[in-house]
Amino acid sequence: FDPSRYEGGGPPPYTFVPFGGGPRICLVKEYAQLEILVFMHHLVERFRFQKLIPDEKIVVDPMLIPAKGLLVRLFPHKG
Repeated sequence: FDPSRYEGGGPPPYTFVPFGGGPRICLVKEYAQLEILVFMHHLVERFRFQKLIPDEKIVVDPMLIPAKGLLVRLFPHKG
């Protein structure tokens, strides 16, 4: 562990840095990604999804997003 890598100014204030600006800024990035993957795995394995609004429109603002937020109902798998 080299704590000197955190010395210095870092990115300028108000800079958008998702999960850090490189491998040395966010210490738990990999752990957070693993936790999200494990959660999603269990969610998909244990539940079945049903869209509540079948023909929901997609809005471009600037990314593609469902107009009403993609509401779903979860049903546990039988067995």
